[in-house]
Amino acid sequence: MRGFNIKEYKQRVIKAKKLMENDKIDILLITSPSNFRYFTGLDSNFWESPTRPWFLLIPMNQDPIAIIPSIGKAALEKTWINNIKTWQSPNPNDEGISILKKIISDQLSSKGNIGCELGLENFLRINFSDFDKLRKSLSNHRFIDASNIFWNLRMIKSKNEINKLKKIISITSHVFDNFSNKIKLNMTENEIASVFKKELINNGADYVLYMACTSGKGGYSQIICNASEKKIRNGDVVIIDTGSVLDGYFCDFDRNYGIGKISPKTVESYSKLWEATEKTLEIIKPGITCSEVYNSLKNNLFKNNSNISDIGRMGHGLGLQLTEPPSIMKNEKSILQNNMVITIEPSIEYEKNKILVMEENILITKNGYELLNTRSPQNLPIIKL
Repeated sequence: MRGFNIKEYKQRVIKAKKLMENDKIDILLITSPSNFRYFTGLDSNFWESPTRPWFLLIPMNQDPIAIIPSIGKAALEKTWINNIKTWQSPNPNDEGISILKKIISDQLSSKGNIGCELGLENFLRINFSDFDKLRKSLSNHRFIDASNIFWNLRMIKSKNEINKLKKIISITSHVFDNFSNKIKLNMTENEIASVFKKELINNGADYVLYMACTSGKGGYSQIICNASEKKIRNGDVVIIDTGSVLDGYFCDFDRNYGIGKISPKTVESYSKLWEATEKTLEIIKPGITCSEVYNSLKNNLFKNNSNISDIGRMGHGLGLQLTEPPSIMKNEKSILQNNMVITIEPSIEYEKNKILVMEENILITKNGYELLNTRSPQNLPIIKL
C-alpha cells in the first residue's frame, strides 16, 4: 500500500494537538515538504519547483486547512484533506498571504500563538519577505517555534512507517550484497554510481535522491560530493553511500570496497571501525542517550589508537528525510526510545585526507535494537584484479 490509511494521518493530527496544548500553541503553520507530507500524505516532487509556496494549518479545534496554489488542488484532493483553499500562482504580489492571514485571524482570538518551523532542523519554505508581511499583518499574535512538536511526533515511527523503512533498506542491502562483481578497474566513479542507481530502481526503489560515490588511494577525503570522472585504480578504496527512497522514506548506509592491493594500514583501519561499531551495538537500547552512543564509538576507536575525523557527529535519525534528529554526538542528551530509527556512522581519519566511514541503520526496540540493513562485512571487501 502506498501512503497510509486515513486513520494514521488523523492520529498524527490528534497527537500534534495534544503537544500543541502542552506548549500553548493555538495553530500550527506548516510550509516544508516533509512536514506537509507527514500530515497530508501528499506524494509529489513538485516541491523541486521553488516558485509556489504551500501552506497547511492545523488549528486546535478544527481539521487541517490547506492553502495551496490552484495547480495543486486536484492532487491534494486525492488525500484525506477536505478543506482546501487555493489562489492562482505565481502571484508575487500575494502568494496566498491574504488567504492565510484571514484564516488565521478567523481561527484565533485577539491574541494567539502560531507555531512555525523556526528551530532545530526545520525551515520555512516561504520567502522571508512574505513571512515578514504575514507576521506584521498578525501583529497581535506571537509566531513561535514548534520544532519540538514536529520532531516529538516524527522521531517515533509507527508500525507502518517502520515497514516502509525496512522495505527500502532491504532493497538497498540486496543491491549492495550483489554489487562487488560489478565494479571493474578503470571504471569511473560516475559509471559505478550509474550502475548502482539502476540496480536500486530495478529492485524496487522509487528514486535515488542522495548518492555519494568517491574513491582514493587507501581511503577518501570526503563523502558528500557527487561521483566524478575519476577512474578507479589499483589500491583505491571506493565508498558508495546512498539515500534511496521508497514511498517517501529513506535508507542511509554505505559500503566500502578495496580495489586490488590494499595497504595493511587501510585494512586494519576498516577493522577498527567494524569493531567499534560492534561494541556500540551491544549497548544500544531504549533509555540511553545519544551522547552515550557517541562516546562508545569514540572510546572504542581511541582505544585502538585511531583518530576520529572531525565531522561533528556519528549518526542521526532517519525517516521522511535523509537525516533527522536526534544527532549521535557529544553532549546530545536526547534519549533513545522504542520505535526510533537511527543510523550509527563512525569515521576515522587514519592518515591526512584519508578517511573511512561505516554506517548502519537501526531500529530501537523495546529490549534493544534491530539491525535493519545487512551488516557491513567484518573485513574490507577486496575486488581482485
